[in-house]
Amino acid sequence: MKALIVYDNFTAAAKANAALLSSAENVAPTVQWTVRPWRLNMLKFPPTADETLNDAADAHLIVFAGRCAQTFPFWLRHWLEHWAKFRQIKDAALAVFWERSDGVSLSATLELSHFATCHGLAFIFDDSMELVPYAIGPASNSKSSEEYKGWGIND
Repeated sequence: MKALIVYDNFTAAAKANAALLSSAENVAPTVQWTVRPWRLNMLKFPPTADETLNDAADAHLIVFAGRCAQTFPFWLRHWLEHWAKFRQIKDAALAVFWERSDGVSLSATLELSHFATCHGLAFIFDDSMELVPYAIGPASNSKSSEEYKGWGIND
């Protein structure tokens, strides 16, 4: 399986990578992850954005690590729109991976969740620095706000 980690600092990427590999060992020990890190600002510029799209085409998971999940700028939405249109993996997912000290924006997380729902993607969210085997979405699997209590979404 393949994952892209979109990050704004190396420490966040390293923690997301370690958590992803650890969760795979706990949930499905035979699963081998290929992890490709990409710095967030590289998705803004056409040459590297195109290169990243090519790299992401067969990704099962795109993880937004650290503070990069604080905003959902138009150029990131544009990149994600292209990826969603041309992805090769039908059951792909988006994930937000952060520590409480990162101060992740609720509105940006909700925008990513809404984007995932609109494009038939699973959305994984956890604020305890662990990637978990449950997902929020797609729309047919939506949950009430009560089911999100304690997840950091509406605390």
